[in-house]
Amino acid sequence: MRGELIALVGTSSVGKTSVSEQLQPMLPEPHLVVGIDLFLNMFPHNWAGHPSRPGPGMWYHDTVDPDGSPRARIRYGSAGDRLLAGMRAAVRAMLDCGNHVILDEMPIDESILPEWRRELAGYQVTWIRLSAPLSVIERREAQRTRGQHVGNARGHFLIGADDPYDLPRHRSRRPVRPARRRRHQIAGRCCGRDRERPRNRAVRPGEHEV
Repeated sequence: MRGELIALVGTSSVGKTSVSEQLQPMLPEPHLVVGIDLFLNMFPHNWAGHPSRPGPGMWYHDTVDPDGSPRARIRYGSAGDRLLAGMRAAVRAMLDCGNHVILDEMPIDESILPEWRRELAGYQVTWIRLSAPLSVIERREAQRTRGQHVGNARGHFLIGADDPYDLPRHRSRRPVRPARRRRHQIAGRCCGRDRERPRNRAVRPGEHEV
């Protein structure tokens, strides 16, 4: 039997990793967390931040907005493209072997989510968009102690925002109890305890608020 996938989609520092860690103990079956960082770390260091910029690997394209705010976008060449294709194939293979997966995905350009949706057509997938005000995310970014690249959150903030999701989820500074209740709603939906509509029909943001 194929595994099921929970896709957490959002920009850097929005909280995908923390939500993944909070969901894992709430789900009745083990879910393996897979994210782009896991695969980027397979590159030799100089290919994950390719010094030639551009090159065949991956690199940051850094710019500055008119208001002085730094903005960074991840770019990639042929080796980076192969890495992304391999990541999608690996996740699909894990599902085919019966593993449940939580996908921690920051779309680095507009092609990423359509590629995932094509790769996962016919699989049980719950698509969840994590978002928060940019000012909140950038404060989190500034506080990161590892994997920080200032401007990364801003550069990827809107990518995938207009895609259809099963559970759009807005994350910001909120009381603990409502936040915990929302995590239980997500877990309940993914466990099949909240299936008023078919899992394979995605909805537009706002149709089902969490």
